[in-house]
Amino acid sequence: MRASSVYNIPAGTPFAKELAKGVVQLASNPTNLARAIVMVPSQRAAQALRSAFLDVTSGQATLLPRMIPIGDLADDVADIFPELDGGADTVMLPPAISPLRRQMMLAKLLGGFKLGGQTPTYPQAMMLAHTLGQLLDQLYNVDAKPDQLRDMLPERYSAHWQDIIKLLTILVDNWPAILDSENVMDGVDRRNRLIRARVKAWQDNPPENLIVIAGSTGSIIATRELIRCVSDLPNGHVVLPGLDGGAVPEWDAISHDSGHPQYQLAQLLHFMDITPLDVQNWVSNPESKPATSARRDLMREVFRPASTTATWRQLAEDRPDLGRDALQGLQVIETHDRRTEAGLIAADLRATLEHEDQTAALITPDRHLAEAVIAELARWKIKIDDSAGTTLLTHRAGAFLQLLVEAMQENFAPLALLGVLKHPCAAGGMAQADFRAKVRHIEKLFLRGQRPAPGLEGLASAIGDDKGLKDFIAIHIAAPFAPLIDAWQAPAPTMASLARGLGQTAEMMAAQTMCLLSHGCLSSDGQDAKTPIADKNDGALHLWGNQGGKAAADLLKNMVEHGHDQAVNATDFAQTLVQIMQDITVHAVQQSHPRLAILGAVESRMQTADHLIVAGFNEGNWPPQPHSDPWMNSDMRKAVGLPPHNWRTSLSAHDVYMAICNPKVTITRAQRQNDAATIPSRWLQRMNVVLSALGIAKALDRGDEKFEWLAILNPKTIPNRIKRPAPKPPLSARPRKFSATEIDMWINDPYALYAKKILKLRQLDDIDRPPDAALRGTLFHNVLADFTRIFPSGSLPDTAYQDLLAIGKTHFADQWATPDIRYFWWPRFEMVAGWIIETETQRRDDLAFIYAEKKGSTILTGPAGPVELSARADRLEKTKDGTWHIIDYKTGIAPSKTKVASGRATQLLVEALIAWDGGYDDKPGCDIAKMQYWKLSGRKDKIGDIYDVLPDDGSPESTRDMMQSLITLFDDPEATYPAEPNIKFKLSYNPYRHLARISEWQQEGHDE
Repeated sequence: MRASSVYNIPAGTPFAKELAKGVVQLASNPTNLARAIVMVPSQRAAQALRSAFLDVTSGQATLLPRMIPIGDLADDVADIFPELDGGADTVMLPPAISPLRRQMMLAKLLGGFKLGGQTPTYPQAMMLAHTLGQLLDQLYNVDAKPDQLRDMLPERYSAHWQDIIKLLTILVDNWPAILDSENVMDGVDRRNRLIRARVKAWQDNPPENLIVIAGSTGSIIATRELIRCVSDLPNGHVVLPGLDGGAVPEWDAISHDSGHPQYQLAQLLHFMDITPLDVQNWVSNPESKPATSARRDLMREVFRPASTTATWRQLAEDRPDLGRDALQGLQVIETHDRRTEAGLIAADLRATLEHEDQTAALITPDRHLAEAVIAELARWKIKIDDSAGTTLLTHRAGAFLQLLVEAMQENFAPLALLGVLKHPCAAGGMAQADFRAKVRHIEKLFLRGQRPAPGLEGLASAIGDDKGLKDFIAIHIAAPFAPLIDAWQAPAPTMASLARGLGQTAEMMAAQTMCLLSHGCLSSDGQDAKTPIADKNDGALHLWGNQGGKAAADLLKNMVEHGHDQAVNATDFAQTLVQIMQDITVHAVQQSHPRLAILGAVESRMQTADHLIVAGFNEGNWPPQPHSDPWMNSDMRKAVGLPPHNWRTSLSAHDVYMAICNPKVTITRAQRQNDAATIPSRWLQRMNVVLSALGIAKALDRGDEKFEWLAILNPKTIPNRIKRPAPKPPLSARPRKFSATEIDMWINDPYALYAKKILKLRQLDDIDRPPDAALRGTLFHNVLADFTRIFPSGSLPDTAYQDLLAIGKTHFADQWATPDIRYFWWPRFEMVAGWIIETETQRRDDLAFIYAEKKGSTILTGPAGPVELSARADRLEKTKDGTWHIIDYKTGIAPSKTKVASGRATQLLVEALIAWDGGYDDKPGCDIAKMQYWKLSGRKDKIGDIYDVLPDDGSPESTRDMMQSLITLFDDPEATYPAEPNIKFKLSYNPYRHLARISEWQQEGHDE
């Protein structure tokens, strides 16, 4: 071991730039520089180093050294070592297994075991397979052997863990043979073997050229071996990131504190059998400003191992050198919520651009916060890319695939169908504008309101005889969906067949042109070669063109290639696809601002900027929440040599340490997120304790100036209190015809009548409206109306009950598939039917005739001309003595007699007036004997009830006088249509209430 070959670039200095300077210095000439090899942790670090070389060489034409990302993370399972493929041993290695293929194979194995007494579904098996694959990678990284699993004593654990140990033992024993049968190997295992092959090759034949490995903390054993090997090479150099040489007194405690920033470096130095004192400063001799050195000293105290924090009690006396200079350039800002945090960060990034050549970077693991900052920057038309990437589900192509399978899963229910048809990719072989116009037309006519019959056939049936719309569905929706429908309904679908069908359907649905089968746009499969169909080649161009589309296309390709032996229920496919897409990260390729960056925690390593913003500084972000491990508890992980569940904490702590030691740093956090209080990061809490112990807490900059910026950018506005709306339309625009149900609206909320009758606004029905009280009332009314039409007079037959039920089944037939209607409403109707027959039998002896849904009208005279009142009565009974019974069915709440008498519920009063005037049978002057509501609840305790609401001192003439007064009032040109003139009397159902913005001007308990 050559301790002289191990170097350190301290925190707070630009790592990539100093590394490039040192490499150029060690190479001494362009030839040696071109022959050099520099190994860094990740692809992102390699990119940062290339940029640093350009800065160091002042942009001159230079042959750069080979930069190899060695993949310090367990997530890097791809084969990233083609440059190291030099020995015979490495050539013999089989290729790495596709991550998706491995997940599918593990899921297939797990499907044969019972977990918790139950066999997992395919989506559950795929989810468990993903975590099991992560466990296998971790076992490879610590060189765990199968014997270690067998040696774990099952009796030490509960029955649940005993079952898992047995399962893991079986899997680990058989997994190598399964890989051999496919002639592949696990990606992490292959990477580690390649590293060790290179180590052996260099040990056997040490190269003379410059070899540098930099930025790695050696969290993987194979990487540690490579680092040690490089340090032993004649011209090998190891560059550590941010080793804290001042922490030597606590080094033993640090090496046992798995959450300390220096923990991984301590393990690496122990493996290399050296101490921090043996590590030299990097050859470029990076200089630290006094403030940066003071910051490192401060952060050393903040991250002090828990076992030594008792020294904080006398910190002010022991460390008088730690003063306000350590806080120079450091800000800690707490905002109320994430939106405010995002706005403040965006303003801070924008302010950086006011200084020429200054750069800024946001570092956060919170991708939602990153998206919010990107949105806030759009106000200055600043485009910035989130280098951490986003999940495939958030991209257009991924969301389109999800919506396609959800439409199938829901059997083309209205919401699911509209979700896919209104997606920006959907065109179905037409120009998108024409396609969307057709979809909106179908939505308004057939998808709003009650759900049509299942499937596209049900929608076509609801359309009826409209040939244009039926052809649109057949050619532009059903035909593109045919491949997916065929795969979905196949007797034995597989992941491959479903993915193939999904891909074809997606391309055809995204197509904006048509073609003929004979032109080769799709295999004919026995169809007429002249049949026009959406051109899937055109759809592929529109759908897979960007980075998200390419990732989605690659996913489907892999599913087709590797899912041929993966039998799956079609109903499980949607959930499985979503789970897979959630684990795929897409890095967008777009023009980003050259001086601003948004970085994830991983991407920020080896990156730097003049101003760093460490955001989302709460627990769960800094450090990240430990991943749940369904396979091993803490004791089991320790037994096989795995790190604890919170192993990422030390890496996160190191990221924070490296960032905060920079000269200019802003830390931000939101006190609330998703309407819940957040917990400050443990390291922020530690910093507050240390600053208080030093007596300099008040010297910390809390960003007051930036809150002032935000207040200027987003000034608070006090809205002016609006007045009650009271439009005054001209007489010529005022309505002269009213139905009986509109009179209540006219009296209680004239503004609603104005919106309905004058503005002619109509509320759109809900999409896929669930069974509600309105539907129940409609069904009951229609059944009773048909029954009355069949038996309008005379006694009922003995089969009347059965006849009523038969009519009911006819009306309920279209809704029979709905469980609520079939199992709740129908039993209630059966009870109501019995009550109706019993009630009718008692009444019919006195009745001459019964009208159902009878229309009638009468004309009143107003100052501005005649006014027509009309009504359609649920039930009108004409008695043998010539009087009327006015009856209305209610399946909900019935108005009281008091409300009717006061003129606040006028429907039956208007119907009585029309009957009195002869508006139903041209026989005026017949008295009104009864006005009744029949409440049809269908409850066992009270199936039905009759409420007589005829006012004691009322008469049709008094109703006429009331209507005349109302007409006269609104025939005055100066009369207005105020919204809810008396808030004590509100309409039970008012779809226009929100248009009046009532909550902005109305105070409860007060009215004009």
